[in-house]
Amino acid sequence: MAVDLSDYVGSLRREVTPLGSTLFASVSDDTLISYLADAFWEARLDGFLTKWTSDVDGIVTPVAESGADITQAEIALIVLYAGVRILRNQILNTNTGFRAKAGPVEFEQQSSATMLAEMLKQLRDRKNQILDQALQVGTSVAVFDAYSTRSLEWSSYWGGPELVG
Repeated sequence: MAVDLSDYVGSLRREVTPLGSTLFASVSDDTLISYLADAFWEARLDGFLTKWTSDVDGIVTPVAESGADITQAEIALIVLYAGVRILRNQILNTNTGFRAKAGPVEFEQQSSATMLAEMLKQLRDRKNQILDQALQVGTSVAVFDAYSTRSLEWSSYWGGPELVG
């Protein structure tokens, strides 16, 4: 059965918006659907969601031979991946310091670069935790990064080869 990721725009807004904030209120639903569709494919590149495919409009359908329905946990994974993408872009767009002076009047505002680095570290750690949990249940996960493609097998946790392929 097909699933429309537009049904989960509200979940994505809650994922990225601090409580009581209107930070992403002006972002259109179409933009958030695009983030959800991109997140689907990023999760697929990480070895998840291999039984489904998605079109550019965010309609997720089973691959012909699987016929499996996507679960709420897998939808939550897509929302999490989309949230990470949005927050990563927000962090990249954040200035760490601003200073203005007009005559005797000065204004200075700073955001902690250490805090931003810690947020990025937490996002990376969360993704690694998801990958580790997949490996613990015996799932083979392919990881694509800027340097190589590698396949991590369950056997790597008990002394088998860590990198395959």
